[in-house]
Amino acid sequence: MPTFLKWSAYLLPGLVVVLSLSLSAVIALRHYQDARRNFSPEPPEAILAHPEATGIEGIQDASFTSSDHTLIAAWYAPSHNGAAVLLVHGTSADRSSLLVEMKSLAAAGFGVLAYDGPGYGLSGGKVCWGDDATSALSAAIGWLSARPELEPGRIGALGLSMGGYVLTQFAAQDQRLQSLVLEAVPPDMIETMRWQHRKWGFLSEQPALWALRHSAMPLDHPSPQDLIATIAPRPLLLIGGDQDQTVPLFMTRQLFDLAIEPKSLWIVAGAGHGRYAEVAPDEYSVRLTAFFTQTLLHGITPIDARKVHT
Repeated sequence: MPTFLKWSAYLLPGLVVVLSLSLSAVIALRHYQDARRNFSPEPPEAILAHPEATGIEGIQDASFTSSDHTLIAAWYAPSHNGAAVLLVHGTSADRSSLLVEMKSLAAAGFGVLAYDGPGYGLSGGKVCWGDDATSALSAAIGWLSARPELEPGRIGALGLSMGGYVLTQFAAQDQRLQSLVLEAVPPDMIETMRWQHRKWGFLSEQPALWALRHSAMPLDHPSPQDLIATIAPRPLLLIGGDQDQTVPLFMTRQLFDLAIEPKSLWIVAGAGHGRYAEVAPDEYSVRLTAFFTQTLLHGITPIDARKVHT
């Protein structure tokens, strides 16, 4: 056998192993970085310093301090009907990501408080989706409850993605919120992360789970799938998109099935992760305002709640 072929017989298997290991390392690193990026704050949007640019009448800057002494920055549009809705954004975002929701609800007369979570936007503190996040939520409700234009027991909330995740955890223990809208909420973060990074099996899933464990989210807290049944008898509206590649449709249906009446579900055809106003702007606005009108102003019964949105 020629010398070249002899060397090739020895080198080729080794080269294959090296290339395979290199490719595996690249895949693992990419999925680790992608997962970490989900919990990293983006630079604050310029509009945060200019509430007048939102076009919402009467909007004003607001701030309050959570129990851990973190200063939370917010916007508030005053209530004209005695009720208010709290908005909780998701990861890698700030309150401006919920500007569409704020405009719709404020135009319907609701007071609207949208705030930057700890470590996001103009708020102080570090990014944390555990106790710091629920502390900020509690402080926001306390701030709203003290508003003289609000009537007692007329505060609802809307949470998008991880905002809804924390909102569910909070509402399971705090009864001050009278009704909730949960949008694209993961039933369980570990299972959601596995699904998002399933392409290469263990090679992509495990690095993503490592990133999740090193993120600012405690994994020893109960998940929404464990707690959502405790929201009852407060009315609940779940919204999801049938093109959502972050929290897929089957997960939204799974969370809805675990909830207890009064509950309703709206699947937005053609919508991705939280992009409902892009594909159904008019219907989205109508459904949000109708839900909170029924639940905060009209005091519907659990039986009536099933008829609000189908």
